[in-house]
Amino acid sequence: MRYIHLALGMMKKRWLFTVIIIIEIAVLLILTNIMIATANSKYMLYEPYKDLLKENGIVLDVSSLNMLECDNDDIKPFLEKFPDLRNVEKFLEKKLDVKIHHSDELSFMVQTGPRSAMYRDKGNMISYILLDKDILEKWKLPLSCGRYPLSERNADGEIEILISGGTDASLNQVYNTPSGKMRVVGILTDNTYKPVASAGYDDGIEHGVDFESIFNYCVPLDIETNLGGPFAIAAKELFSQGDTGYGTDGYNIIPNSVWFVIYGDVSDEDFKSKTEYLSTVGMIRPNQTLATLAQATEQKINDIYYRMFPMIITAVIMVLLGSIGSSAISAIRQIRTFGIFFLCGCRKKDCIFIMSAEMFMILVISTILAVTGIVIMQKLNFEYLIGMTFGMMNIIVSISLIVLIFILSLILPFGIIKTSSPVLTLKERV
Repeated sequence: MRYIHLALGMMKKRWLFTVIIIIEIAVLLILTNIMIATANSKYMLYEPYKDLLKENGIVLDVSSLNMLECDNDDIKPFLEKFPDLRNVEKFLEKKLDVKIHHSDELSFMVQTGPRSAMYRDKGNMISYILLDKDILEKWKLPLSCGRYPLSERNADGEIEILISGGTDASLNQVYNTPSGKMRVVGILTDNTYKPVASAGYDDGIEHGVDFESIFNYCVPLDIETNLGGPFAIAAKELFSQGDTGYGTDGYNIIPNSVWFVIYGDVSDEDFKSKTEYLSTVGMIRPNQTLATLAQATEQKINDIYYRMFPMIITAVIMVLLGSIGSSAISAIRQIRTFGIFFLCGCRKKDCIFIMSAEMFMILVISTILAVTGIVIMQKLNFEYLIGMTFGMMNIIVSISLIVLIFILSLILPFGIIKTSSPVLTLKERV
């Protein structure tokens, strides 16, 4: 404590310089965390689908089939009474020797389960999105509480579900549904996204979203602005995949309209012919394949660093120069004081500890200011406006940056104190 007390006295003597350094470090921490959190939010959406996009294939939007519109004579029989997407999928997989990946949507004949608490659709049934096991196990958007659901029934035979914010459900609440008992095991944060391809999202041009990236297929959810509507997520394997339409079971499972069609290892000619056929079934964006989708998605993530990295590096250099210079000037100005301490029994390492305590307090105050700034940004809904997700990487980078500043800022003061002679310094000042 005595080191901190003495360091506080030194900080008061040059309070303006200290305040400037504190603000600079706090701004640096905020900028760095914004960059990392922005990249996190994108990468978390991309990671579950990363392996899938390495496959050879295309993205097919079959939303027109839901309106019973299709020029392909092979598909028309499946649309005579209602859009039988399940059997359309089976037909295409057999005819073209392809594999189709999509999420499913579960609905109940009678309203049951969690209900929306959002102002525009309060009391309505939420949507249920069913994901493949390998996607669900990698889907790790931030939780406000709880954990992620299992891809199999738990020990009590219950289906575990993860829900978004904006519902009337609470953690560990159990619902009796026609598909079985469902337990809420996790709740997402209020600002989040529906899983990729769980719904068509065609506002790309209007909102400046790149059609070629996977993020165009992500519907955002913000409970304050009511985008997307609340939803629940569960494993697709836990539900019977029957034909379209409500049966005696009282629930319905239908494929969502965005399909990732995997061709496998085919020649360029086969790739072209399969794509031409599928273009008569639904919509395929020009020149878009799974490979180009992955490439554009990764480029979009990298662009975050490309745009912000020069600014961060400049800020790091300025802060380091400022903190190093400040510590050196402080050490030089305090040489006489340290000389008096030395005559009173203080050792040189104690003087170094005092300088360390000063820098430590500056970094602590800067960190508190940075955390406060980030919390204020969250309260003002910047998480949604910018698109940020804070995670473990934010903590690791922030600590590394603080340690770097601390070490580099003490190199010059350490050398100045180590090579100085307290007795000669006092004689020169007399």
